[in-house]
Amino acid sequence: MSKAIESQAKDSSLGMYLSILVVIGSLVVFYLDPLELATTLYKVLVLLVGLVIAGLIFFKTPQGKRLAAFTKETKIELRKVVWPTRDETVKTTGMIMVAVVIVAIFLWIVDAFFSWMVQLLTN
Repeated sequence: MSKAIESQAKDSSLGMYLSILVVIGSLVVFYLDPLELATTLYKVLVLLVGLVIAGLIFFKTPQGKRLAAFTKETKIELRKVVWPTRDETVKTTGMIMVAVVIVAIFLWIVDAFFSWMVQLLTN
């Protein structure tokens, strides 16, 4: 039983390391240009192909499978969210704007009061 777990852990690590090496290799080709590619377009294409290959390798690992399952479950949960209607959004935004104006006026009055008090004490 433990040998199977160790084997799976090694496969998992191997896949992760391989995907990381592919990403690093793609970045090296993009920035150092050892292949002496003619244009930036070719360098970008090599980088994108490398990233896609690294992604495919990653999604074959257990971590990648867990990430895919998490993403799938997240989409399911997002469908359950009750989003506010346009009317509710407009009303809530209006209430917030009124509250901000009221707080701004209150703070302006408090500031004016303290400024007046400081002027009285300093003169």
